[in-house]
Amino acid sequence: MLGLPRVGPQTALRAAIAASIGAVSTGLLDAWRAKLAATGEELERYSASGVQLISFFDERYPPRLRVIHQPPPLLFVRGSLDALSEPRSVAVIGTREPTSFGVSAAEEITRPLADAGWIVVSGLAKGIDTLAHGAALKHHTRTVAVMGGGLDRIYPAKNEELAAAIVDQGGTLVSEQPFGTQPRAGNLIARNRLQSGLSAALVVAQTGVRGGSMHTVRHAANQGRAIFVAQPHTSHRQSDGLTLLLSLPAKDLCRRVPAWKDATALCARLGSRPLAQAIVKGQLASFLDALESILQDAEGSADSGRELLHTPHHASLYVTPAISTEAEPPLALAFAD
Repeated sequence: MLGLPRVGPQTALRAAIAASIGAVSTGLLDAWRAKLAATGEELERYSASGVQLISFFDERYPPRLRVIHQPPPLLFVRGSLDALSEPRSVAVIGTREPTSFGVSAAEEITRPLADAGWIVVSGLAKGIDTLAHGAALKHHTRTVAVMGGGLDRIYPAKNEELAAAIVDQGGTLVSEQPFGTQPRAGNLIARNRLQSGLSAALVVAQTGVRGGSMHTVRHAANQGRAIFVAQPHTSHRQSDGLTLLLSLPAKDLCRRVPAWKDATALCARLGSRPLAQAIVKGQLASFLDALESILQDAEGSADSGRELLHTPHHASLYVTPAISTEAEPPLALAFAD
């Protein structure tokens, strides 16, 4: 149905829901059936390439994605399906141009996550994403790459070997885009909601104020995900976004962060506390404890319905324990700079 004129992902999802309850026109159903009949060869191509198509109505569809704003009607998946539904998943993202601080933060945060059995979700982009995927594989945990283009177009091309290794070691490549789709800027921004959506929490290793990672932070906040950032100990434009997330009242992010300029309703809902919690090198155990608390809160809320503040997009806002009360870590406890 996505191949029909003027039918995008959300229209397709709404039409599919309507069709399932018999509330769609005969003409549209006929067009849909004709399109499906014409795509048999295309479906065979996906199968021959080891790609599975998972619809919103498939019982294997990732539970966390079902309840986000604008869930993809169709997922294209190469590798493990189970990894997409694993509760112990955390997104690790950041700038494409990390400093030595960002490199150190990404690697040193990912290592204990792997040791504790967390799946690492990222976007396969150069920089922090590549480092996070690589560190996950190095320390023998599965990793999920959420791509902005079709699975037949690894982007950047130099990460083709990394993408193959992710699948070979039990991880997953996933996209909402069909074969042939270029990883254009709009698609890359849209996929950010899936990185946070698949995860229990979001970790930002390094970002500037204008960094693309701020789109993922916005989605994470809207989805009710806890947000953690590596605490910088020196001022650098590539880390200024971290400082802002740790110090600025969340309600003011719309005024200061370009990626948030249209999120005024979200900012009003978030209030006056800073959005993120700091991860300090010498307190990584506290960070892991906070993640475990998030999982326990989610399980308890699912059982009893308590401690959930539902937003208009069915997100949940969790109050997680602070993991650092220091405004500035001692240099011995800071990520390398």
